Amino acid sequence: MVINLKYYVIAIFSIFLALGIGIFVGIMLDGQDMIVEQQQELVNQIENKFDEFQAKQNDLQKKIDLLTVEKQNNMKLIDMMYPEFVKEKLAGFNVVIIETSKTHAYPELEDAFRKAGVNHVCNIQFADVEEENKEALLLEIAKELNLSGTTQDEIEAEITKQFGNALASGNNPGLIRYLKEKKIIHYEIEPVYPIHYVVLAGGSEEKEQTDFQKIDLPLIHSIKATHVPIMAVEKSDVLYSNISEYKRLKISTVDNVDTVIGKISMLMVVSGREGHYGVKETAESLMPESFINE
Repeated sequence: MVINLKYYVIAIFSIFLALGIGIFVGIMLDGQDMIVEQQQELVNQIENKFDEFQAKQNDLQKKIDLLTVEKQNNMKLIDMMYPEFVKEKLAGFNVVIIETSKTHAYPELEDAFRKAGVNHVCNIQFADVEEENKEALLLEIAKELNLSGTTQDEIEAEITKQFGNALASGNNPGLIRYLKEKKIIHYEIEPVYPIHYVVLAGGSEEKEQTDFQKIDLPLIHSIKATHVPIMAVEKSDVLYSNISEYKRLKISTVDNVDTVIGKISMLMVVSGREGHYGVKETAESLMPESFINE
C-alpha cells in the first residue's frame, strides 16, 4: 500500500511538472514571437526615421548648393565691379606697405593700391635672418650705428625703431639703404615722400609673440610719433592673429585682406575711414560704409 501511494504521488508530480514545462515553453514561444514583432517594429521605425533624415539632408544639400552658386556669382560680380569701384579713390597718395610676417606674403596689396590710383606704392619686407648668422650681424649693426642694446632682442627692437622713424620722417634715407644692404629689410622700389599712409601686414604661424615685440610694436610706436597714419592688416587664415594687439595700440585694422572685400576695406581705411573691419571676433563690422571722399 505504501509503495502504491508513492507511485501515485510521483505520477501526479510528473503530470504537474510536465504541465508546468508545457506552459513555460508555450509562454516562451509566445514571448519570442512578441520580441520578434517588437524588433521588427523598431527596425521599421528606424528605417522610417532614416528615410526622413535622408530626405532632410538632401533638401539641405540642395540649399547649400544653391547658396554656394549664389556666393560664387556674388564674388564674380564683386570681382568685376572692384576695379571700377575703387578707381582713383586714392589718387595722389604715397603709400608704404611693410610686411612684418615671416610666414605670409602680401604682394597683392600693391595691385590693390594701384587700382585705387595711388601716386606711389612701396613694399618693404622684414627679412628672416638665419639664426646662425643673426647674432654676429646684429652686433655688427649695433656697433656701426652706435646702438645701446646689449641683447639680440634689444638690438633688433632698436634697429626697427630707428628704421620706422627714418622711413616715416624721410630724414635718414641712408639708414634705410644701409639696412637693405645688411639684408635686414628688402624692397624693390624706394618710398616717395611725403608718405601719406603706412600699412603694416602681419600675422604669424607661431604662438610666440617675439617678432611682434621686436618688430611690430617698436615700428608702430616710431611711426605714430611722426604723425604719419598707420594701420595693420592680416589674412583671414593666419594661425595666430595680432589684431587684438594692434587694436590696443589704437590703429585701424582689417583681418581679411586676402579677400576682395578686405582689400576694399583697407583702401577705405587709408582714405580716412578708421575702424576695425573683417570677419574675426576682433572686427567691429565687415567693412566701412564708403570711401571718405564720397
